[in-house]
Amino acid sequence: MSVGARIGRFIAVVIVFVVIGPPVGALALVLLVESLGHYGNPDIEGFDRHWVTLLDLVLAVPVSYWYGTMPAAAAALVIGIRQAFFGRATWPMALATGFIVALAVLARSGQRPVAAMAEGRAFPESAIVMLACLVATMVCWGLVRGWYVAAPRRSLEHSSLEPAP
Repeated sequence: MSVGARIGRFIAVVIVFVVIGPPVGALALVLLVESLGHYGNPDIEGFDRHWVTLLDLVLAVPVSYWYGTMPAAAAALVIGIRQAFFGRATWPMALATGFIVALAVLARSGQRPVAAMAEGRAFPESAIVMLACLVATMVCWGLVRGWYVAAPRRSLEHSSLEPAP
């Protein structure tokens, strides 16, 4: 496959991550927060709580692009370069990429989950953000995992392993 086609494949992967990643992360974040009951007003129950969740979802998706575009692009760079130039990105690689991106997001926001774990403190907010990043990365990877280009094979005549004459 030509270099231009590989670059096109890379750009396609980046577009998927940047367009789909932030809203998926926002949806995961809102649903995780809702399922753990971390909303500010515990008096909201039943039907009213569902309206609050719906409103949060409607507001979270557009705002997600403000906070999630750069982390999604960072994950897309890793996965996209792998898929376009070195072969298939495996799920452990995607999971590790999502984890590292989540740690970077937390570090940029001032949270220190590794320090909190070392001190034995709980960090539920950090865990929720990490899960949201992981979910978004894995969903995007799932969409593009078949879009890889096999790594170019080196011929023996161009290889440094060629026997000396």
